[in-house]
Amino acid sequence: MKIGVIACDVLQRELEKVLDGVPEVTRKIYLEYALHTEPQRMKETIKEQINAMRDEVDVIFLGYGYCKSLQGIENEFDIPIVMARLDDCISLLLTPEGRAREIDKEAGTYFLSPGWAELGTEMLIKELHLERVRRYGKDPLEIAKKLFTNYKRGLYIDTGIGDNDYFLSRSEQFCRDFNLTLERTAGTSSLLEEMLSECKRIAAPGCDQK
Repeated sequence: MKIGVIACDVLQRELEKVLDGVPEVTRKIYLEYALHTEPQRMKETIKEQINAMRDEVDVIFLGYGYCKSLQGIENEFDIPIVMARLDDCISLLLTPEGRAREIDKEAGTYFLSPGWAELGTEMLIKELHLERVRRYGKDPLEIAKKLFTNYKRGLYIDTGIGDNDYFLSRSEQFCRDFNLTLERTAGTSSLLEEMLSECKRIAAPGCDQK
């Protein structure tokens, strides 16, 4: 009964909290943040990791949303893969309903989980592929600000991992950079826990899904 985990390192703290003390989890790999900015490379990287792990575990917990490129990836392998059928990790940490409620409150919301808050402006510049403008003597931050005018608030998601003073300070810095109002909401680990329960069910002796 062995579970392998492949996940984005932005979710590492939340996953470690859920996986703590679970002996069935025998392998964990956290991949570099922002792979979703290159969807094809992201998919190929994850497929390589699945192939490297597949003979050592009974099921793979894939700690990603679809992230533009992963829809249907579980059908490409004969090992069971459990993943969230959601667009991205923000919906995973808030639930789709929770995210929708926040968008209803303010359509121009930029979501900051602890992982994204820590990466801050650096992540956004990478996501917008603005590093290259430095070669032309331009400031990536100033260009990012011009592209970011539709956002009005930053919403920090407290996922219960602690160190909120640190993550809030990072969120405050991001909001200062982009002139956003910072607010805070509670996240949930319920979807991650459901995924883990499904992995345990599949990996259990006698389960006919392998």
